[in-house]
Amino acid sequence: MNNILRVIYAMLISIGLFSTPALAGSHANPCNPCGMQKHMNPCNPCSMKKHMNPCNPCSMKKHMNPCNPCAMKKHSNPCSMKSNPCSMGNPCAANQKTPIRKPAFKNYQEAASLGAKMWKDESLGTSGLACLSCHADHELLNLDRNQNFPHFVKMVGDVVTLDQMINYCMLNPMKGKQFGKNSKELTAMAAYYRALRMQFMKEQR
Repeated sequence: MNNILRVIYAMLISIGLFSTPALAGSHANPCNPCGMQKHMNPCNPCSMKKHMNPCNPCSMKKHMNPCNPCAMKKHSNPCSMKSNPCSMGNPCAANQKTPIRKPAFKNYQEAASLGAKMWKDESLGTSGLACLSCHADHELLNLDRNQNFPHFVKMVGDVVTLDQMINYCMLNPMKGKQFGKNSKELTAMAAYYRALRMQFMKEQR
């Protein structure tokens, strides 16, 4: 009988020795927020009731907690001011839009179609030439160089945008008047130039 008691006693001691580190990790470690019971750990935000824990942002009523962003009245909260830049609408999404011209194109294809008609219109200038006269079948457009505007154009002797190149041709070979910068005609010619370039690139593949 004594031998049996000794074995049981030894087993209890063994269990106690193996469980000590685990207990130390959970209950005896003051640096572990879960190391002590909630009501004993002052560093645990859940350790005390809301009204008793000064470290808990929900610990006091709104009007008593100066660190609570909801604690101040609207006129005292810097986020509630009318001059708050975050409260303003997007200037790019304003309801009032000033158009660059009226009427506007409905889509790209509409602009390119007008440009195609203008491309062969000899009445655009006074020289009796049309764009097609010099640029039939992609001639003299240098599309093989695959250059994006603006770039240097030897004939012009300058770096020009596509719009500037169109107006250069209107003033010189065509002997006409240049298009306004916001005109539908200028946009249509640029749209058709893009269509020609895309067709050229497709054929070269």
